[in-house]
Amino acid sequence: MAGGGDMRRACPHHRKSLFCRLWRRGVLGMMASARVLVVRGSLFLNAVLVLYLCLSWLSTTPTTRLVPSSSAFRGVSSAPPLPALPMPGTAEGADEGGAPLPLPVGAGGNLAAPPPAPHGSAPLHLPPLSPELLAEGAAAPAELRDMALGGRRTLGQRVADEPHADGGAGGAAPGASSPSAAAAGGEQEEPPREVQESAGVTEQLVAEPIVTEPPDPPLDSQERKMYADLRECSTRSLRPFYQQRGDYWVLENYIPAALAFRCDESITYTTHGDFTFLDNLEPLTSRWQGPVSVAVYAPGTDFNDTVNTILYLRDCWAEGIKKYVTFHLFFHVAHTPKKVPTTEELLRRKTDCAQEPPRWANVTTYRQKKKLLYPVNVARNTARQAVQTYFVLPSDVELYPSVNFIPEFFKMLKKPDVSNSTNPRVYVFSIFEVRDNATAPETKGDLQRMLKKGDAIPFHKNVCAKCHNVPMSKEWIAAPLHPGMSVFHVGKRQPPYHKWEPIYVGTNKEPLYDERLSWEGKSDKMTQMYILCVRDYEFHIMDNAFLVHRPGIKKLHKDPSRDRVVAKQNTAIRTKILPEYKTMFGYRKSCVI
Repeated sequence: MAGGGDMRRACPHHRKSLFCRLWRRGVLGMMASARVLVVRGSLFLNAVLVLYLCLSWLSTTPTTRLVPSSSAFRGVSSAPPLPALPMPGTAEGADEGGAPLPLPVGAGGNLAAPPPAPHGSAPLHLPPLSPELLAEGAAAPAELRDMALGGRRTLGQRVADEPHADGGAGGAAPGASSPSAAAAGGEQEEPPREVQESAGVTEQLVAEPIVTEPPDPPLDSQERKMYADLRECSTRSLRPFYQQRGDYWVLENYIPAALAFRCDESITYTTHGDFTFLDNLEPLTSRWQGPVSVAVYAPGTDFNDTVNTILYLRDCWAEGIKKYVTFHLFFHVAHTPKKVPTTEELLRRKTDCAQEPPRWANVTTYRQKKKLLYPVNVARNTARQAVQTYFVLPSDVELYPSVNFIPEFFKMLKKPDVSNSTNPRVYVFSIFEVRDNATAPETKGDLQRMLKKGDAIPFHKNVCAKCHNVPMSKEWIAAPLHPGMSVFHVGKRQPPYHKWEPIYVGTNKEPLYDERLSWEGKSDKMTQMYILCVRDYEFHIMDNAFLVHRPGIKKLHKDPSRDRVVAKQNTAIRTKILPEYKTMFGYRKSCVI
């Protein structure tokens, strides 16, 4: 306002004169120029400040050489040497016996001497480890362990929180290390499964699920189509557990196997019997290099005979029994043994292999004396539901599988599916018998030669041919040999195969067996077959895979006392069980019991 008054006083009557216009432009122009100079000066000062900060940061940053990836050296005859880093916790440049960190191997397989540090560069300091981790014998932290194992324990390591026979926790004693590991200057490497098995592993071992994701199966594979949840399965523990199953006490995992398996890496052979059948476990485990789950009926005084037989077979008879077989004992509550020792007490017991072995053949058992019926389906369900693996093979202990089945089965699941449907399915074995003076065949080629000579016949040909009349059986026998395992034919339990009792690989999603049925009453698997038929299961018959019965051709024998049990059980199936099943699972005309 003051400026305006002065201007009006200077030019009261001649506001548009040349002098007034020049005066006004001069004052206002100087004010605008001053504002521009202030803004430009501020921007210039900011730019100078940013440049100064950048130069200061560059002058204080250590110049470290970046290590290129191994792929950068492919096809190059030589690579620049890599500097050796000092061990954490040692003085720089001091020699205290610490080995340098492992270096990548350059071209030619040799490591060059470290070059002198560039002028002006600063050493690369690593954060020191805690004194507890650097103590002799201390385990390396999880982040420094070999990640090639996916972070899981291998078959030579114990579970840290499990008690063992010596009263201490699992694992090696503090400070203990092997000479080879000390010489290498690193963590002791775990030997492969085959080496451990040949050495004989005595403690129970548990393998945790692999942290790294397994490779995805092909999109058109059977595994991807039917078993999408295989890689997300959970592995059960082998720790002993007592439970009551109806009128029976079940000692689950009573004598566990030395080796444990992840749920997605193997198949469990599940079976049953009393102690007089346990000698079949030697030829069974020699062929089946995987977990075996056995439910043993041990009522009354049979309990002690069963325990003694198991310990002798594990410690003195067959090494495979100790590695692979987990025993579950069960008995009726009315025939509970006088004493049931704990699992820890049994595993501490030492077996004298020089003494006379316990008798398990040509003996009269407690069950025979008391004329107890054998609860076959209680045994089947007990052995099947206690497994660690996703896939199971419910079978009889006298049926021996062809060799190399487990790895070939998983390879087969990677192949395209031969079926166009998504119906539930199981994978079926062809079954045979051989003469008592013959050796059970291991491969299909051996089996074909024995069939031509007459040393082998289809299973139960003289007892119940329709019970094991496999679809396309003649074509299966005559088919030329091909490497690997595949699905030979997809069948259904329909006429003329409506009485078929296949033995198959499946999962625990399949229906259980009716525990009201006994072995003496026969038809003990027919109720489960009815459910599979009503649910329209597909039976994928495998090529290059079969079961063979313990040597000896079966013949039909008349047993009047057993016939009475059969008649009674058939009446119960027809009048009570079948109506229940029709209500629970439905009805299909071609499905019968």
